[in-house]
Amino acid sequence: MKQAKEVSDFINSTVGLEVETHRINKSGQLSHKSYPKGLLNERQHHFIKNDFLETQSELITPPTKTTLKGLKYLGVYHQALRSELAGKEYLWPYSMPPKLKADHSDIVIAQTDPKSYEYRQQVAKIRKIERTAETGVHVNIGLTKKAIKDLTAQEANVSTDDLYLQAAVGFMRYRWLLTYLFGATPVAFTNYFAPNTDAPISPVRSLRNSHFGFGNGFISSYQSVQQYVDGILKAVDDQKLIAQREYYGTVRLKRSDNVSDLLTKGIAYLELRIYDLDPFEPLGVSEDAVDLVRLMFAYFVSHRPFDLRTADEDIAKADQKNDVVALENPLKISQYHDEAAEFIGKLEKFSAQAVIPFNAQHLCFKLMEMIDDPVLTPSGRMANWLGEDSKKVFEELLKFAKGYQDDLIHNPAIGFESLSAADQKEILATLKQGIPVRIK
Repeated sequence: MKQAKEVSDFINSTVGLEVETHRINKSGQLSHKSYPKGLLNERQHHFIKNDFLETQSELITPPTKTTLKGLKYLGVYHQALRSELAGKEYLWPYSMPPKLKADHSDIVIAQTDPKSYEYRQQVAKIRKIERTAETGVHVNIGLTKKAIKDLTAQEANVSTDDLYLQAAVGFMRYRWLLTYLFGATPVAFTNYFAPNTDAPISPVRSLRNSHFGFGNGFISSYQSVQQYVDGILKAVDDQKLIAQREYYGTVRLKRSDNVSDLLTKGIAYLELRIYDLDPFEPLGVSEDAVDLVRLMFAYFVSHRPFDLRTADEDIAKADQKNDVVALENPLKISQYHDEAAEFIGKLEKFSAQAVIPFNAQHLCFKLMEMIDDPVLTPSGRMANWLGEDSKKVFEELLKFAKGYQDDLIHNPAIGFESLSAADQKEILATLKQGIPVRIK
């Protein structure tokens, strides 16, 4: 029973979501409208923000102990943002940008503050500005205070940093599986790729998660916190990175904006930067996708299956495997099918050890179905439904954007459905001004 309770504490981790999406016009091009005037100034709003680009909105939920509550926050934030969009303005439900102008003059860097603007200009110049136009879902996951307290009481020799490193290595080693299950960028649109780019001509699982996606190619060490920090600082000194914040690792160890704080204060949580926006989900991410992260996190910190001394070598191999999976035909069974099924089997067996706040057995069953039948994955659904015609894909995504907009702005305030219409309106007005509200 003690082990089961410990596992429950791990799964009852705190999870926050960061979801990026572009504002577009009725034709599906990047919007020319400025940041919505009905919202608090973009420099001051803490959970409805402009990201790298002027059209790139980012919704940031508070950490919650249940996936459903986190999605409720995300939903009501969506409603607050969407209700202030200009007429005939929508949110693009796909991680690759919509059709771009040939000269990319429609990609405008956000001017939130002078220092950030200068940094973004440097990144856009060096990394290609069209690459900065990709969006995605970040999942932030951390141990609860109770889990940390119980762990330190039971195992004096285990540090929370070591647990986080185990999980970080685990997510990076199994990134390919998350790419398979939830990759959702089979095609790119006009003027994303330069004419001479040797880009895929047929749909794939996830362009964004492949080497064609945004990134700088640098991966720091995950053998220890010290080596992680040293690797990033050296990369900045060697001009491999423009600044610490340009470390776009698949998994980032987080404490503050200053990476050196990890050495004195320890890891507070992990930031996973893996998921594509799911165009079949109005909020861009499914409950299953988040619950899988919770389950994997619990498994990694409970079992601690990795030798951190070989972590960097293992991650390098996994990175190559992920690129293979990302560029596979989304309608075909992955060449790593058996390995995927074996790992989900381990998660299923592990989940039977504890009472957890979601049906992990059913989740694993659905994941096994997706492994056996790629058409059930987001990329497979898109390819099966729309074929190889990127124009048709674009048109359907634009329909999705308009449909989601209509549904969300006319629905009751998510998480506050029991309140009167006047109170719901007040809730949305409060959120627009950057004042947080609590969902019970």
